[in-house]
Amino acid sequence: MQQPIIFVTGTDTDVGKTFVSTLLVYKWQANYWKPVQTGIESDDGDSVTVSKAECGLPWKPEIYSPRYELLKPLSPYKAMDYEPEVDIRLSDFEIPKGSDSSPLIVEGAGGVFVPLTRNLETMTDLMRKLAEKQDRPFKIIVVTRSGLGTLNHTLLTISHLQNAGLREHIMGVIVNGERNPDNVQVFKDYGLKILAEVDKSESAAAATKFIPPLCQFLK
Repeated sequence: MQQPIIFVTGTDTDVGKTFVSTLLVYKWQANYWKPVQTGIESDDGDSVTVSKAECGLPWKPEIYSPRYELLKPLSPYKAMDYEPEVDIRLSDFEIPKGSDSSPLIVEGAGGVFVPLTRNLETMTDLMRKLAEKQDRPFKIIVVTRSGLGTLNHTLLTISHLQNAGLREHIMGVIVNGERNPDNVQVFKDYGLKILAEVDKSESAAAATKFIPPLCQFLK
């Protein structure tokens, strides 16, 4: 079977995409790519975070370099204002060569409607572009918070992806934060597939145990 590409997006910034991406990389023996990284003037970046994670599992992922790295901790669209020589285009993005031997976790920047290019194309446009060009399975995981406000943000995110023509690519939702059975039940009532519940207050090694095997979702 061809190894899948799994795009990790979120309902918001700082919702836990990198934490969840780390768990998936090590549990599913996957490699990692962050197409666009912002905020490197004050942070090493998510690729470094994933590469240095201690998950207690004997997997050494291949970490592919971002296509763009921008200084300011802003949306790519606004971060380009501070680096006018940078001009992000959707056509610049290609899945890294040689990444087909293992699953590939692709982590987006912010949420689905974060503006990416000067033409106001968004992270959803990037997902759609990557999905259309692959002969490998292309799946989307939405990371959401467990607490107050998550119902609106999550349902809007899923609805947006469906309306953008990505319905068949949605793999499901990973809920991040203190356990909230009521919110999880509402997600299920709306037909959302809950892949896992994790808590970023735990260590990566502890949280990895709550991630089911990848084969469970690719039957």
